[in-house]
Parts: sequence; structure tokens; C-alpha cells
Amino acid sequence: MQPRTNAGRRARNTVVLALIVAGLWAGISLTRGAAHADESGSTGPVGHFSRAVELIRG
Repeated sequence: MQPRTNAGRRARNTVVLALIVAGLWAGISLTRGAAHADESGSTGPVGHFSRAVELIRG
């Protein structure tokens, strides 16, 4: 088995950190979107998905 290099360990840690930050950002965005839901929009999972798409598109 090859020993892990510092560069490999840093790369892995960077990827894990980026995934954590992206997950937190997505969760916060969806929570804000659900808290300020548009009354005219559809409800249920499809409504939340379309709201998420709107948030991602900006």
C-alpha cells in the first residue's frame, strides 16, 4: 500500500470541505425558499423542486 502524500490528503480534505459547504448552502437556500413560499405556486415536492431550480438559476 502506498503512503498518502500531503498533496493527496489536502486535495481530499478540500473536496470534502467543498461538499459540506455546498450542502449547507443548498439546505439554507431551500429553507429560506420554503419559509417565503409563493402562495400562487404549486405545493408538495414538485413545488419545492421548482423553487429550488429558481434559486439555483438566480
